Amino acid sequence: MKEEDSFTAWERGLEWASRFLDGIARQVPFFKIVREVFAEESEELVNWAQAEEIAVLVAQSEAAAVSPPGPDVNRDFRAMKERSVELVRQYSRLQPREPIGDILVLDRPGWIRANLNSFRLVFQPLAESYRRTLEKFESGGGALTSWGKRITHGLLTFQLGMVIGYLARNVLGQYDLGLPDMEDGGKLYVVYPNMLKAERNLGLVPSDFRLWITLHEVTHAFEFASHPWLRRYMKELMEKYFSSVSLRLEEIGLNLRPEEFTDARRLNEIMKEGGLLSVIHTPEQRAILSDIQAFMSLVEGYSNLVMDMAGRDIIPSYEEMSRAFRRRRELKSGAEKFIERMLGFDLKLQQYHIGELFCREVYETRGMDFLNLVWRYRDYLPTSEEIRKPYLWMERVSREEGEHVTHHRI
Repeated sequence: MKEEDSFTAWERGLEWASRFLDGIARQVPFFKIVREVFAEESEELVNWAQAEEIAVLVAQSEAAAVSPPGPDVNRDFRAMKERSVELVRQYSRLQPREPIGDILVLDRPGWIRANLNSFRLVFQPLAESYRRTLEKFESGGGALTSWGKRITHGLLTFQLGMVIGYLARNVLGQYDLGLPDMEDGGKLYVVYPNMLKAERNLGLVPSDFRLWITLHEVTHAFEFASHPWLRRYMKELMEKYFSSVSLRLEEIGLNLRPEEFTDARRLNEIMKEGGLLSVIHTPEQRAILSDIQAFMSLVEGYSNLVMDMAGRDIIPSYEEMSRAFRRRRELKSGAEKFIERMLGFDLKLQQYHIGELFCREVYETRGMDFLNLVWRYRDYLPTSEEIRKPYLWMERVSREEGEHVTHHRI
């Protein structure tokens, strides 16, 4: 009997994936760390230090030969942040209960390090779900050798590092929610090389574009600083979602015999659909996802409304810049689509547009003070149906506000 005949179907699938990734690794500068990842023996399914190293190498593999931001750049962004604070206060009429955090100008590795704990919050439950998949496989009669476990560990660490690295090449600015440690949140980030790349590729006026980025992130900061419960709510939603999702591979493992569920063709199909960490949803999980999507659409839509109001008044090239970025959002990169499929979010442009339409219709119908009621209580957040039909939300909140006033008078 040939040696390869003694491999389980699982190991043959993983061997194929290993050869595939090794072929890729030979073509790029980070092949050394990839080999180290697949050679490591560990009980942990993800080595986060190695995932970070891969992410940094991926982020820097795209030419971004720019000088580090100097004192002048940092000083300019601090001034734009202070200006944006006054503009957002004026147009949104929100009153922050917490300080608006510092604005930090980062390179790509700096952004990765700043967000690593948040990525762990997101991905660790998925890695644990993958562990349960392996346990079910082995309890069903499968046998995964130390070699197979090593390859599995390598695949997960490699994939997470690639995802984070690709994100780091595309993020322009960010408001840090401080997940999972909310006391560390509130900071604003600008990713300097990505900002320069966008200015060049889209033909933007640098001073206008940098104020636009700052204004956008300060608006997010106002949303959460004016209503601190929103960060707790977002954290609860994310934890609830990622602690309950099932992996696509876990579903396959429950429905197929152990010798069938990971042959090379099936593993290749899974990788194309989003990778080893692709997720599936039960009806309960789809309900949680619907709440997340409605909330994220609202947060982005509100920020876009305020930014549009202020931008039209104070940014000379705002119209041209707005059109350029709408085109950019419509043309998502392959990495962005991959990440959305993998996490099960699939947040389409239409969903963000829906949030903006909701905020604009409420603002034009009832004014900014009424729109700001959306942040007052958890129960006042629009449902997934209401964010598509703003009149339903306005009717409900008007009724509930009237009930509050009547009760107070009594």
